[in-house]
Amino acid sequence: MVGVTGAGSQKSPHPGSQSFPRPYSFGMSSRDVAREGSTTTTGSAHASLMDIIKVKPIQVVPRESKDSHARTSTSMDIFVGKSHAAGRFTTHVYGGQLVGQALMAAATTVMDTERTLHSMHCHFLQAGSHNEPFVFTVDRLRDGATYSSRFVVARQAGAAIFTAMCSFQQLHEYSDTNALQHQSTMPANVPPPESLPDQRETLLDAIRNARLSEEDKIRLKDSVDSLPPFPVDIRVVQPIQRIGPDSVKPREPRQLAWIRLPSTPGCDAQVAEATVKASLAYASDWGFLETAALPHGINLANRRLKMSSLDHTLYFHHKPRAGEWLLFEMESGSASGGRALATGRIYRRDGGQLVATVVQEGLMRIQRNQSKL
Repeated sequence: MVGVTGAGSQKSPHPGSQSFPRPYSFGMSSRDVAREGSTTTTGSAHASLMDIIKVKPIQVVPRESKDSHARTSTSMDIFVGKSHAAGRFTTHVYGGQLVGQALMAAATTVMDTERTLHSMHCHFLQAGSHNEPFVFTVDRLRDGATYSSRFVVARQAGAAIFTAMCSFQQLHEYSDTNALQHQSTMPANVPPPESLPDQRETLLDAIRNARLSEEDKIRLKDSVDSLPPFPVDIRVVQPIQRIGPDSVKPREPRQLAWIRLPSTPGCDAQVAEATVKASLAYASDWGFLETAALPHGINLANRRLKMSSLDHTLYFHHKPRAGEWLLFEMESGSASGGRALATGRIYRRDGGQLVATVVQEGLMRIQRNQSKL
């Protein structure tokens, strides 16, 4: 979800999370962390997606190591990632950034070049801030004959804010000739991405169509012009009205959007694959809870509407490719108890191959009006 990460903005750690006091237990002081992962503020957020998902190893067994003991080492691998604000008017972090950085950290510890990520199960424990870098610890749980398991924890200011369980599979044993296969069908008759507006054009259209004064429209347009672009090209088939006080017409909780991932120049094959998957993981956090809000006729600009990601799961069925258009189909099958569940399927434009499936549950509720005492 854009702009909000975690189950709330509380400062204390999640009751079930482990907190590391300062100085950090990894032999790193808070000054060391700040030096290794200097933050990027909202004013300088014109970073490329590769910069956003990049992590820097601080203590890690080298990828090229052939030592069998290193493959089963239980010591923690530690990485630092820069924190980027989700937008100009928020200090929260876009959840997809944590997912993408955690994927890159986990993939760095898998030394078998033929193993590829096939699933990732993430939980957002509390909101992240762009004021401090993230410290990722990767626990090498197991390297079996076919699968490798990694557990990632992201911390900020010593408190756990995010976890991810990642599983990697050695695919050469399962060729197309000896593996059972089926998939869902890609939606038909979808307008091509070239005919649809990009995110900036969509926002400007929403401002023009909003019931606002001309002064407010000019102010909002200036704000849009100063915003950093979203690092993934997204073209929504039927955009949601995001601007103005109006309610919106309820509609089916389903969205279609084209997404295109940036290229990965100068990377070897294994790094390039991990980077493209991390890029898709970054993009996959977009739009789910907005989709779940559609049948309720709630304008996303409504300040009483509270939404944030709670957990996020990705399943990779095939390798995504940088630079190609992918169709992202999102739908929500349930909202109850202050939570909403949404599912996404990501298809390759050419041939309709199902590349990935995504499932997300998030907080979604209308905050009650507070009476004045």
